[in-house]
Amino acid sequence: MLSTLFGILILFLQVVSTALLIYCLLSYIAPGSRVMEFLRPHMEGILYPFRQLLYKWFPKLMNSPFDFSPLAVCLVIDILLQLLRMLQRAL
Repeated sequence: MLSTLFGILILFLQVVSTALLIYCLLSYIAPGSRVMEFLRPHMEGILYPFRQLLYKWFPKLMNSPFDFSPLAVCLVIDILLQLLRMLQRAL
């Protein structure tokens, strides 16, 4: 039962990670596409808190032409995936 729950959470985090990658790529390739319009509210809801934390801890990033919040989100997702996989194996 618990192993199944961990499996579902792992799958969900993998889907979010893939959607984030697609969102980042489309923001450069086709910023006005329908897929972008669908993903924008969902991904910005995830990226915004990370962006605010990064700007709070590293104020110089506000002037950077690059947005590092997707990288921070991917890092957190990867850490969560590793923890969930370890817990799933332990059961």
